[in-house]
Amino acid sequence: MPQLPAIPRRPSLIEHAAKMLRDGLIQGTWEVKFPSERELGVQLQVSRPTVRAALVILEREGWFKSEPGKRREIILPPPKPRPNVSKTIALLSPLPLSELVPFAHIWTDKLREFLTKAGYDLQLHMGRHWWRSAHPQSELAALTEQKPAAAWVLFSGTERIQRWFAESPLPCVISGSAHTGIQLPSVDLDHRATCRHAAGQLVSAGHQRMVFLRQGPSNAGDSESERGFFEAFRTKPGTNALVAEHDGTPAGILKKVDSLLKAPARPTGFLVTHAMPALLVASELIRRGINIPKDASIVCRDTDLFLEYFSPAIARYQVDPQLHARRLGRLVLQYASGGAPKTRTVRLMPKFHPAESIA
Repeated sequence: MPQLPAIPRRPSLIEHAAKMLRDGLIQGTWEVKFPSERELGVQLQVSRPTVRAALVILEREGWFKSEPGKRREIILPPPKPRPNVSKTIALLSPLPLSELVPFAHIWTDKLREFLTKAGYDLQLHMGRHWWRSAHPQSELAALTEQKPAAAWVLFSGTERIQRWFAESPLPCVISGSAHTGIQLPSVDLDHRATCRHAAGQLVSAGHQRMVFLRQGPSNAGDSESERGFFEAFRTKPGTNALVAEHDGTPAGILKKVDSLLKAPARPTGFLVTHAMPALLVASELIRRGINIPKDASIVCRDTDLFLEYFSPAIARYQVDPQLHARRLGRLVLQYASGGAPKTRTVRLMPKFHPAESIA
């Protein structure tokens, strides 16, 4: 008699629970440690013995390690690269490593460590010409063809660069914010909430004339920052807020500060986007005999280690660069493993350091 085909075996409830746990790990639902078995049972809607058996499967596969009396510590998921795809992750940046601010240095280094543990190499492509070009399409096409990668990471990026990647089939994640209308996953500081809070701090300190000082042309994060800055004044009649742009050079920053201080109603509250311009603004105010914080207050949207060595200490916002790298790395690995990130926008809330520059 002919042998009947075997009836496919349906996955057991334990196997189904194990799959849900794997999917949650890849998507970043749990990042450092698992919750308790009871909590996992509620989340997965299965019994505690089923959760325990599913965790045994994942532990054998190397997804976490456990110690008696401690929560299970999550380990990087085993890489599942697509066949015939490079084991390289490419990072595109306008600046060489020597010119990156310390925060970017740290998260780039941590991202490299994160990807190395998952079996990938981080390859850096750095050059201002991509950012300055009015038509970078042909150069980007040549670069991505000559240097194939499992996924690309953009260090912020102009609207033209972001749009080219968004319209290409290449997996891409932005370290920074996406421009309006660009559908790419991104990881960044919550600039809008941060600058709304910063402006609120200046208003609470009694300032009525404030300036948001940024480098032009603005990137997507600066545009979000501007929205948050002005949102703080909607219910504050009598306040005068403006945006001022500089070219990023020391001479350009000093020229802009000079024009602001010569204005009939000069600002007394300064919100500056980056650490080095904030340092220069603060030192120039002091050089001109303007006391900080008695005569003027200054807040920096970002931070870097050297700000701790300036007196008076400048109020600033700080995000853990390791957290930034980990969230960015998870999105990149989801692409590199053949999938697509389900979480497309990650916004990190910074810690505010009031310091001594606000009064």
